[in-house]
Amino acid sequence: MSHWPILKYHIPGMEMRGVMEFNSESRDTRIYIVDDHYRIVYFNHALGEVFPSLKTGELCYRALCGESAPCSDCPLGQEDGSDSIFYNQLVDQWVEVNTGRIDWPGEGRCHAVFARKIQEGNRNLFFNLTSTSAYDVLFEMNLTRDMFKVLYQVEGKYNLPSFIGRLAEGVEIAARILVHPDDREVFRKFWSLESLLSRLASESKDNMLRGQFRSKRADGSYCWVVQTVVPVRHGGNGDKIVMCFIQDIDEQKQRELELRRNFHLQDTNVDPLTGVYRRAIFFREAEAFLKQAGPEPYCLMAVDIEHFKLFNEWYGQEAGDSFLVNFGTFLREEQQASGGIAGYMGGDDFGIILPDRLEVLERLQNKMIRYAKERGGNAGFQPAFGIFPIADRGISVSTMYDRAVIALGEMKGNYARRSCRYDSRMKRKMEENHMLLSEVQRALEQDEFTFYAQPKCNMATGKIIGLESLVRWNHPERGLIAPGDFLPLLEENGFISNLDRYIWDKVCFRLKNWIQNGHRPVPISVNVSRVDVYALDVVKELNELTDRYGLDPRLLEVEITESAYAEDTTAVAAVVEGLRTAGFTVLMDDFGSGYSSLNMLKDVNVDVLKIDMKFLDMDEQSVGKGVGILEAITNMARLMGLRLIAEGVETREQVDFLLNLGCIYGQGYYFYRPMPVADLEARLSDERNVDFRGLTAPGVERLSLDELLRGGVASDILINNILGGVAFYDVCGDQIELTRANVQYYKVTRTNPVDLEEYRRTILEGIYEEDRPAAVDIFRRARLDPLNGAEGDIRRLCEGEGTIWMHLRAFFLREQGGHQIFYGAVSDVTEQRRREQKLEASQRALASAVRTAEDDEGFKAMTEDNRR
Repeated sequence: MSHWPILKYHIPGMEMRGVMEFNSESRDTRIYIVDDHYRIVYFNHALGEVFPSLKTGELCYRALCGESAPCSDCPLGQEDGSDSIFYNQLVDQWVEVNTGRIDWPGEGRCHAVFARKIQEGNRNLFFNLTSTSAYDVLFEMNLTRDMFKVLYQVEGKYNLPSFIGRLAEGVEIAARILVHPDDREVFRKFWSLESLLSRLASESKDNMLRGQFRSKRADGSYCWVVQTVVPVRHGGNGDKIVMCFIQDIDEQKQRELELRRNFHLQDTNVDPLTGVYRRAIFFREAEAFLKQAGPEPYCLMAVDIEHFKLFNEWYGQEAGDSFLVNFGTFLREEQQASGGIAGYMGGDDFGIILPDRLEVLERLQNKMIRYAKERGGNAGFQPAFGIFPIADRGISVSTMYDRAVIALGEMKGNYARRSCRYDSRMKRKMEENHMLLSEVQRALEQDEFTFYAQPKCNMATGKIIGLESLVRWNHPERGLIAPGDFLPLLEENGFISNLDRYIWDKVCFRLKNWIQNGHRPVPISVNVSRVDVYALDVVKELNELTDRYGLDPRLLEVEITESAYAEDTTAVAAVVEGLRTAGFTVLMDDFGSGYSSLNMLKDVNVDVLKIDMKFLDMDEQSVGKGVGILEAITNMARLMGLRLIAEGVETREQVDFLLNLGCIYGQGYYFYRPMPVADLEARLSDERNVDFRGLTAPGVERLSLDELLRGGVASDILINNILGGVAFYDVCGDQIELTRANVQYYKVTRTNPVDLEEYRRTILEGIYEEDRPAAVDIFRRARLDPLNGAEGDIRRLCEGEGTIWMHLRAFFLREQGGHQIFYGAVSDVTEQRRREQKLEASQRALASAVRTAEDDEGFKAMTEDNRR
């Protein structure tokens, strides 16, 4: 592969997928702030790891791009919030870049830049530009200047006439010497330069044009290729530029042609792409097959490729068709080998009747799963299998298939288990669901649904700042039904909107009633589902409700789940914009649950992010990652000017941790459980329990320690004095090794770097022998509580000075090769300990003088006051 130049393009419509999917990759996002003179005023740790010598004050184009002047197509010159794809030659990576304006303390109006290496999990069209197996040739074509150049080609595959030249001439030369004679007319029509841009705008839904032709290889043979043309915006000179990359699809095309030859396309019974029966024909032929089949047990297996629509978006229609062609081939091979019959149900669904033998089914399943892994490289595109054992051949095949699909539905999203057999329990569950759906309408008419309210609190004061409405079903026979038992079913079947509108009305009625009774209201949030976004005019519905009840829209907050944003960002963005324009506060619920991206936050302008404390519901090995995820979310929200509220807060430790992060609002069982509104009204009526400033109240900007350490605010000497004595420890069993220490550590421990080097590997030997178990225990307890660490006082032997008392507070950082790495802060508490010892001696002497027992409660209280 030849060395690529630095390419800097903005790709219209290309989504920066997964830039902030807050898993372990979220900490890879590189953030830096530059002023209008391109001077870096801040950068985060992730960028510092890529550029270890980077310093604030440097010019971004020199330090990060290796340029001597600002790049002509620098993203800082584009509109705020634009996203671009760059190839950075200094680090040899494609990166996604998102920019926006920000007010930076002490610097005024600056540019915020978020950059992230394109990861395996973010494979979209331009991720393929870094995969040599994905395309053969990459062209840049300047329509304005009638120029082209070859950016990349597979060596030796094609004899390209030139690598740079006039575009119109290049198209004609290619038509004459590279394209198969039978395809030249179609090729010239496809590459009609006068209409190319208009066709990109009008004929393509995804801003791409694709054409299939036979291209001549270097050995003189021809192969089928697909040429994909994508528009790009390039710098400020206004040139119209497209990129074209060429992929070899010969294997797939030959299979298609073979199918067409075999079935002559006159056989309308067979799907020409997959080579198996069409749906209706499959049901008919399968009935006949079962009547003629022997007594051996058979089953019908339904096959579904999960997220296949997304696969087509990421990899292209040709790759998706190839997926289906191969699955059709696997089904035909198995039906011939084992004796069966297969059909294509449409979309990404198949059905096949086979002997009900484990080795037969697993052979076909494993072949499909292996192929999906090779092609998709992602568990999200794996096939799922539902199996219906055919005990009664009198049942219609369409019913058999429906039941196999029911079993298949049990597997959706379960990537550890890909196959499920239908049983009577599933039928009962389906019948119960149908009955439940019919009961919902009756329950709405009978006013059985109500809502509970769960307070949102200022965690620093415990005061209530708002409420969230949570639906409950008071069933006349079954009692209170938990929402988890009926809400997913209603969403799945599209019936959730009627219930949502009902609850919205109930909430507004209650707010109005509260105000009429002379109380000062707090905001209460209602939930908007992804179904509501499509089924209702949400903005109109909520506007009409607040008008009808005479409510300020700021009192009715709107929570939309993050999955709804990810499903159709454009549709949700329009709803959010309409709600905010009308005065409603909008919250993104369940942020960080797996769909998030920085690009999505840029497109959907919410007011508040709700994060779930599930990130801390982890074992000892993974809790550190959860902490890192929460820290990344809070830092990002602060940079973007978004408010945060944590839900699911259950312990005091979680409260302290969140407050330390700068997240001051929370919701969860630690404060209040969801409760009937009537039970809550007494507490709300006492305004001392309420903070009416709400979630969006402005506050003093939080100073980040990272800014202090990396932002050039303080000198190294000052930071050492602020931190005090600090060291890193490597612990393995009962062996403790000191690996690094700062200057203040030497002052606290009365040592120096040279002396410390001699015994740092056996640091416990410098601890008073009786205190060594206590020192080991501090590290043990810190490992068990990574959030808060552990602390204690131990005695240290100092040469020439006897013994000093040292306070050690340790925090677990990470596991590394079977060793545990800790951060330890040390301070000298010798004088404090001596005062305590003197007080204790005085207490004993005084107790003896007045003949009072040392453990007398009144006496102990007096001496404790003296100690303080």
